[in-house]
Amino acid sequence: MKRILLTALAVAAAAGAAPAMAQSADTTSKSGVYGNLGWNESGVQGANTGAINARVGGRWGDYVGLEGELNYGLTSGSRTFAPGTPAQTSVDVKQKLGAAVYGVGFLPLGPNFDLLARVGYGESRFGITPSGLPEYTAKENGIRYGAGAQYSMAGGLGVRVDWTREHLGDLHDSGGYFSGNRNANVWAVALTHKF
Repeated sequence: MKRILLTALAVAAAAGAAPAMAQSADTTSKSGVYGNLGWNESGVQGANTGAINARVGGRWGDYVGLEGELNYGLTSGSRTFAPGTPAQTSVDVKQKLGAAVYGVGFLPLGPNFDLLARVGYGESRFGITPSGLPEYTAKENGIRYGAGAQYSMAGGLGVRVDWTREHLGDLHDSGGYFSGNRNANVWAVALTHKF
């Protein structure tokens, strides 16, 4: 997660140091349809997982938008279940699929730079593999909220970084290896395009 954050900050700094690109960007209207494609890392249940992240949204004026997202997990993380007890088990955790819908508020700080905040509701499915046992699926749904920033460049392209807190409120875990902290922190970096 730290790697993603540092990379995103470096990209944002480089973008901020390119006034020629900033001047050539279309700044006449912030309204329209946009899409993001990027990578996110989730800290969930003591494990770090990675996923491709795609978003499609609409923005009306400077301040209001609505977006949907889909995550497809590619990398798994591991955690120790019941450490220090006879039931101690190593467990692999991988997000299989996640989807959510968000209301988005934008705060323009310049013609090409926005801060953003979002709140919504979503669902995720995780592949859980306890050591020596077959994989099973745990699913959850709950409220999500977060904040971020985006910088637009020429041709409608840009970069976006954000953090989302997922409350794993309605958790269904038949094996019992996913229970514990019912929150996930998700860091994402993405390329953006305004259509």
